[in-house]
Amino acid sequence: MRRTATTANAILGLLCLRSEWAIYDVTKQLRRNMRFFWPRAESGIYDQAKWLVRQGWARARRRIAPGGTQARSIYSITPAGKRVVRQWLRTQPQPMALECEPLLRIFLADFSTAKQLDAALAQVRADADAILATGRVVGEEYLAGTAPFQSQLHVRGLVFDFLWSHATMMRDWADRTEGVIRRWPGETKLQKDKAALARIRTRLKHPSMKDLPIHRRPSGPEPPKRRSAGQS
Repeated sequence: MRRTATTANAILGLLCLRSEWAIYDVTKQLRRNMRFFWPRAESGIYDQAKWLVRQGWARARRRIAPGGTQARSIYSITPAGKRVVRQWLRTQPQPMALECEPLLRIFLADFSTAKQLDAALAQVRADADAILATGRVVGEEYLAGTAPFQSQLHVRGLVFDFLWSHATMMRDWADRTEGVIRRWPGETKLQKDKAALARIRTRLKHPSMKDLPIHRRPSGPEPPKRRSAGQS
């Protein structure tokens, strides 16, 4: 069977958690937590939900909420949809992909001004703070026992740990990088390179690196030998 798009499986997975979902609540859940590790446009979520119904993996019906006047689409998963989720979970996950424009700006720091580099680091902090701000709200809900998916605490705690650690790493890196860049104007190229090598050595000596396999870069083919004079 062809691998199903991961966003479709994310929606099907949410449908597994409740007997019925309003599509608005699905998008709200995706915006609240999953946007930090699976960001998708809201319009795409609506399109995917309709596609799941056409595939027979979800069903939708219109219902007016108590006290409301407008009918909303209510989604639920079908037995076929549950089979799709189980089959997807048996497949190998796709590799992670890091896309970070502020880091790209730092990568090209030699062509930037100090103000432009400050803006890049400010964006890293803003992204980290957005994760931490949401984490504070969600974390307090779980501690109080009032989270919408309190029964999933054993799982959500792992995701919380990942996102919180990721955000604090981003903030710490931004602070360290700002300090390095602030010193550049008063340093020679040799001093900058010496400091950079010290940072690299520190990371490579970290205990977590001890058991990692070393992948050497392929040396590539040797350049063709030049013929000496007189060779035909």
